[in-house]
Amino acid sequence: MRNILIALFMIIGLAGCANPYVAKYSESNNWTGLAYYDVEHGHKARSAEELDKLGATSEQAQKTYQDAFEDHVKVYCDPKNAYRAGILEKPRNSVCIDDTPTGWIYKENWLQGLEAGRL
Repeated sequence: MRNILIALFMIIGLAGCANPYVAKYSESNNWTGLAYYDVEHGHKARSAEELDKLGATSEQAQKTYQDAFEDHVKVYCDPKNAYRAGILEKPRNSVCIDDTPTGWIYKENWLQGLEAGRL
């Protein structure tokens, strides 16, 4: 009975996910994929409570997400990648710009890429 209730709450919780990608990663327990998605879309790291609602109820699942998020910020938010993000007209990424020590360089490169992409 307890497992049925847990499954029911998970389904109800996932039904509330406005984004199909978030639901897809959650349903497949792909916490690394969710972390990468969040970084690339400029979403701040999810709290333990948010992850718990998505189904990452174990400490290991939450650690997997947090570690993947931090690792991907280092790679994705490298200022060298910002110009390309601008060319591709990706929206402002607050994780890369506001939450990293080199965010101002990332922003400048991204803006240059946006301008170049519009020419």
